[in-house]
Amino acid sequence: MATASCSGENLVMAQVSGEVQPLLDRSSSASTEGVEEGHVLTASNDRSVELDTVPETAITGRNLSWISAYMLTVSRIVGSGIFATPGNIYKAVGSVGLTLTIWVVGVALAACGLAVSLELGCMLPRSGGVKVYLEFIYRRPRFLASTMVAIQAVLLGFTASNCIVFGEYMLVALNKDVTAFAQRTLAVGLLTAITIVHGCFLKTGIWVQNALAWAKIGLMVFMAILGLVALFLPQTVRGEAETLRLTRPFEGSNWELVTLSTATFKAMYSFAGYDNVNNVLNEVKDPVRTLKTMAPTALLTVAIFYLMLNLAYFTVVPLEEINRSGELIAALFFQSIFGASVGSTILSVLVAISAAGNVMVVTFALARVNQEVARQGFLPFAKYLSSSSPFNAPLGGLIVHYIPSLLVIVLPPQQDVYNFILDVEGYAGQFFVMAVSIGLFVALSTGIFGRSSFPAGEVTALKRYQTSSKTGRARDHADEFWPRTESTMTSTITAPSATAPHLLSNESDTHASQHALQGREARDVIAEFNYYKDPGDGSPPPPSIVGKPETYERPAETITHVVHDIRGEEDKYTLDKTGFQIFKHTSQETAFVDDEEIKKIYYPEIEDILKSATGASKVFIFDHTIRRQPNDQRTIDKSQALRGPVQRVHIDQSYKAGPERVQHHLPDDSERLLKGRYQIINVWRPIKTIRKDPLGVADANSVPDEDLLPVQLIYPDRVGETFTVRPNPKHRWHYLREQTPGEVMLIKCFDSKTDGRARRVPHSAFVNAATESEDPRESIEVRALVFHPDDTV
Repeated sequence: MATASCSGENLVMAQVSGEVQPLLDRSSSASTEGVEEGHVLTASNDRSVELDTVPETAITGRNLSWISAYMLTVSRIVGSGIFATPGNIYKAVGSVGLTLTIWVVGVALAACGLAVSLELGCMLPRSGGVKVYLEFIYRRPRFLASTMVAIQAVLLGFTASNCIVFGEYMLVALNKDVTAFAQRTLAVGLLTAITIVHGCFLKTGIWVQNALAWAKIGLMVFMAILGLVALFLPQTVRGEAETLRLTRPFEGSNWELVTLSTATFKAMYSFAGYDNVNNVLNEVKDPVRTLKTMAPTALLTVAIFYLMLNLAYFTVVPLEEINRSGELIAALFFQSIFGASVGSTILSVLVAISAAGNVMVVTFALARVNQEVARQGFLPFAKYLSSSSPFNAPLGGLIVHYIPSLLVIVLPPQQDVYNFILDVEGYAGQFFVMAVSIGLFVALSTGIFGRSSFPAGEVTALKRYQTSSKTGRARDHADEFWPRTESTMTSTITAPSATAPHLLSNESDTHASQHALQGREARDVIAEFNYYKDPGDGSPPPPSIVGKPETYERPAETITHVVHDIRGEEDKYTLDKTGFQIFKHTSQETAFVDDEEIKKIYYPEIEDILKSATGASKVFIFDHTIRRQPNDQRTIDKSQALRGPVQRVHIDQSYKAGPERVQHHLPDDSERLLKGRYQIINVWRPIKTIRKDPLGVADANSVPDEDLLPVQLIYPDRVGETFTVRPNPKHRWHYLREQTPGEVMLIKCFDSKTDGRARRVPHSAFVNAATESEDPRESIEVRALVFHPDDTV
């Protein structure tokens, strides 16, 4: 294949038939007459300008029509932001009117960035995007721009987060337990499947990502229609609930500058991805003409839908519920219309589709960038990685993208390291945006580009620079804002009444997943715990009598402790190590008002949880307790109505009570079962997200046996025994902040093993002064005997 020649005339704008041609015309950039496939340009080609800036490429063919390019852009923009960001912005700014204004400003700022991308894309219609632009603008030092972009693209250009999002949401949608192995298996499966499709079946891959983009558009249309129905026929959705009123849209607005800048930052980056097609322009049919009309149309489409969805959310979901709830606004939206169970399933499917679509288009684009990097010789085995053989697709570029993504999924680094990678990725992106904006501003001012095919202008370039330069500072402020809001994605999707952890189509989604995947910022609290107060006369604690609540009350000695928030590091705490453990599980039962339904639906789920968490072969559930506020009308069994949170440090079973429980409940098998290991475990689940009176658990290793005092528990037909606890400032207390119904806490009350592992855990509700105004706590705890017959004591 012959190598096309290039002269300085190719770098001058030409006026042909009234159409301004790109800086690098079709004769030098748009055909397969460029570099021989797999060939890496060297200095011997003697093409000084293009060699230092934008080496020619051998494209696989122009496979992207206007529609395909449009879908590539829409699918890249639309991600998890629309499921969470509107509610988070409303909570911050305080009014519907200001929220919608913020979104309009975000669209305007995104349009400035789009104008810059259009200017450069029309001047340099080649695959590579930012890589091409920086190389053209910053020609000295030679290869500096190429090297920086290569490092960022190869080391930080992974899509692991969205793959993990897909895995978790799919498990929730299928009503499966969200285990780390299952989540990673689905994530690797998605990544592998997409790599194979894009690397071996080019046109099929384009068709699939177009279909996913159409699905996203269809979903937005569906949600917008639901909003319109709720607006004009409120009784069909909201019953007697009050509909949205716009008579005073700015009432309650928060005009603090930090809040406004952070909210604007979030809205603006919900539109990130509008320049995705710039990375693959070698494969776009009539790239200049397509880019000039397609990209603005895509951004306008998404902007209109986003505004409509904001109105739909505010129409369907009561504003006070948005402020009060920790769930995603989309979760509240679907629950209001379809109910808790169906609503959470629908949202899980929607998020999974968004995640899969995002991985498709990001992989498609980054593979082309990696291929361009390889063609310049910045990667080993450049001849093969830059080639489009054997399937006429950038399989080499896909492999370069696949490896780091796979490693981040399968071998996740420690929390701090992973957060560091995400932050570096975000700041690196802003650095390149600033560099491109400054470069365009200088180029337009000095006349390097001559006349433009899509004139963005110096003012637009300068505005884009100002926005990117402020982003770093906004990110710093946003770190205070995200943990309270966006990170709720993790804690709510796993609940049937909410939604699940992660989804990233843009900068805001990446920042959200940083907290969603690795956990939110820990928030330790200082709280008082009520311990046993020794009367000083040597007498034992008085007995507690079942059915007489007054006998449970006794004088208490209060000690103040720091309660550590384990959010983000749940895996460090296990039943055998600390005596408690967090287990993620979505239950089919959500109401918890009918005992027979609980025993029929929920008990089998508890058995499966305990067998999965402990490896036990037999589980016997002997009772459960529902705790709600005293006057809750949903409680059918009125004997349970007064059973609120217990703010007294205790353990449900004593060492003596453990074997007695087995003999009492399973008398026929007790002799055999007592020969093996047996445990008593309390499975504690919030009925709704816990904010007031959270449950505290003390690390078993910090509580010596000397601190435990047996207390008789008198039943009508027998006498049991529990433990009360002496005060000790050395006890280490923990809790899971804003624990959701999908986050079950396993609390070990007894273990027959005496080999040094945790045997029992004191626990107690405690008062968090910051959440005292929240709704009363609702929870259910199920107590069970757990047997390991083959593990002899």
